[in-house]
Amino acid sequence: MTARVVLSGPEPNGLAEMLARLLEANLSAEPSRERWLRPAVVEITAADAEVRATVRISSGRVEVVSGPPDPSAQIRVRARAQDLLALAATPILIGLPDPFRREGRRVLGRVLRGRIRIDGMLRHPVVLSRFARLLSVS
Repeated sequence: MTARVVLSGPEPNGLAEMLARLLEANLSAEPSRERWLRPAVVEITAADAEVRATVRISSGRVEVVSGPPDPSAQIRVRARAQDLLALAATPILIGLPDPFRREGRRVLGRVLRGRIRIDGMLRHPVVLSRFARLLSVS
């Protein structure tokens, strides 16, 4: 793996640490995922824990930062921690939850019901697709 995953900030929260470890593990296990590293900013909030992390992606580098909202974020994901874990664990198809698999349909249902809120997915579908491919453990 040539891409670097960096956890930034003075005191990273648990969400930021988890995201950094997950992204690093996915890139190490499957170095071909580096092709999805294009400039993007994704903000993730675990609403029930009231924690937020911003993932800044560039070519060859992923930076994960805890902290306040990032106005430059193209995608904002807000959900309970349990739903965020389900989102990362769901099988994907073309960068989105696979509607042909039960787990994928379950996550899509959570999105449709508003349990998982993804702002920016219509304006930045390619960013969302690339990020989902980086994050997915499937």
